[in-house]
Amino acid sequence: MRGHSALRRVLLSAAALGLGAVVGTFAGLYHSAVFPWGLSVVLVLVLLAVLGIGTLNTARYPVVWMSVGLMGSLVLLAGVDGNGSVLILADTPGWALLGGATLIVVGGIAWPRFHPRHTGYDRGIASPERISQP
Repeated sequence: MRGHSALRRVLLSAAALGLGAVVGTFAGLYHSAVFPWGLSVVLVLVLLAVLGIGTLNTARYPVVWMSVGLMGSLVLLAGVDGNGSVLILADTPGWALLGGATLIVVGGIAWPRFHPRHTGYDRGIASPERISQP
């Protein structure tokens, strides 16, 4: 997060939250269309969104905000009251969508970050292997 201003962090977080809400709404609407294929396409879309946000940003907070938007919209579309929902039913496609999206989101947040390491081989720094003997 070095070098990011507070305004940039807020705007990036809001954009990630909005993207998560859009992807979650799309997933909730189309997950049961032609059951196995619609669910597969929607889970691939969720995976691509998580990978895209995670790849474009070195910090974790955009992935977290995108996950909040995605899972929040899925929970709202699944229905939180006793009456249930007409968009995400408690059947095989609905449970597979909620479970698969949860696994993808948790994996995307927990995936380790590998920062590039700088090596001094070509910069004139003497390495211990090349010390001349008298």
